[in-house]
Amino acid sequence: MQSLLVSAGMSAGAAATVSSVISGLGVLTSVMGSVSQGRAADQAARFNAQHLQNQAAREREIGAHNARRIAEENKRLAGAQRALLAGTGRSLASGSALLVQEDLAEEGEFNRRLAEDAGEVKARNLRQEAVLERMKGKSALTAGYYRGGTTLLKAGGTTFT
Repeated sequence: MQSLLVSAGMSAGAAATVSSVISGLGVLTSVMGSVSQGRAADQAARFNAQHLQNQAAREREIGAHNARRIAEENKRLAGAQRALLAGTGRSLASGSALLVQEDLAEEGEFNRRLAEDAGEVKARNLRQEAVLERMKGKSALTAGYYRGGTTLLKAGGTTFT
């Protein structure tokens, strides 16, 4: 570059200065690009993490809704079962009729908890993914600063050798 400027009629000192300035601008552009790339990755990771947090809240709501729906269905089944058993003329407070009612209630409660827990597990997994996304963003930001610093140090080392 410098020899091209000298052949165009510029003095050797001025050509060296222009060449150094152009080189410096290139280094600064590279540094800013590295830092900007890290910041963009961090912002994208934060956005993804927020989306995952929102999705986690939604999964928890879905699990709770499903649990309420199952609880209502359990109440309807228990009522229908009592009506059927009462129609037989047997006592509902003892014997096999009571055991059948208890079994139905236990199974219904198990299914309700299963639905609720399924929503909670999905929500927990999504929250953990959100934490990982934030960590990726911070790492990308730090890497961008390191790349920029490395470029700057290499350019400084080249200038002074």
